[in-house]
Amino acid sequence: MIEEASRNAIVAYERKTGTLVERETTKKRLFKDLEHVSEGTSKKVTVPKYHAPSEVGSSSRDRSHQRGLAISRVEVDNVSKQIATLGKQIDELKKRGEIVFHNRNSPFCNKILTEKVNPSFRMPDLPKYDGTRDPHEHLAAFDMVMNLYGQPSPITAKLFATTLTGKAQEWFTSLHPGSIESHEQLVQKFTFHFASKRKQKRSATHLFTIRQRENETLKSFMGRFNNETLEVQDLRIDMMISILIHGLKKGFFASALARDPPTDVEQLMAMAQKYIDEEEMNVMKDEEWRYNMDRGRDRDRKDREKEPRARVERAREPPYQPKYT
Repeated sequence: MIEEASRNAIVAYERKTGTLVERETTKKRLFKDLEHVSEGTSKKVTVPKYHAPSEVGSSSRDRSHQRGLAISRVEVDNVSKQIATLGKQIDELKKRGEIVFHNRNSPFCNKILTEKVNPSFRMPDLPKYDGTRDPHEHLAAFDMVMNLYGQPSPITAKLFATTLTGKAQEWFTSLHPGSIESHEQLVQKFTFHFASKRKQKRSATHLFTIRQRENETLKSFMGRFNNETLEVQDLRIDMMISILIHGLKKGFFASALARDPPTDVEQLMAMAQKYIDEEEMNVMKDEEWRYNMDRGRDRDRKDREKEPRARVERAREPPYQPKYT
């Protein structure tokens, strides 16, 4: 801080007098004489004037010419006041947090470290990344949340570092201090280091192993089929339909796909949903029919149980005897 303040004081002196001074010798002599002034010695300080190299044609005598320049005690006091003022300003900036010295242990550069997070901001509850899962899935979840808040790149980099734990956190702290200058650079290093944890895409031939089970509904089968297709990269619609027909049981949906194949995935899903609704309606009708049949059988059984009992009761009644003959 003193070195910077002394340089600023010398620059201020040069601007005021319009002369250039030699930095090292003048600085030492100036502070030495400042000590004499503070002790009460009324001494004038002579500072040699620095001459820039002369133009072509100047004599060697002109290039080596120097003349003394007297500095009064008032000017020395002004320089001392400027140094003290600069020191106070630096202390105030430190207190307000506007000056942050580089953290030797942090991988972030000083530009990111000086960025402040808004005190009203609350970090959403995101799952921690420990280095064992797909890094792109973690990045996708993080970016989706950050896009809602619109944080700048330095703040986003700081927040992303808080979502790391375990091996991922150890990797982050092992980065060279001050090597991260932006969120994009951090993401690039992150995905490169954990590239081996990324899920590998399967080939389309894997889908031929998916078959509809004996008692499996169309809705359940289509759910399994869709989940497996997400693992296959660049799957064409014609190949998807061929694989789907191969895996379906014999029925109306398989016949419709073979007769009128859809041209895109949206049309395929709409057709599948139509037959799923039809299948569920038929299941509901069958259950209703079975329920009515069961109720009818129960009613007939109860009626049959009541009929012998009525016959026994009629047989026990005494014969009719008239009161008057």
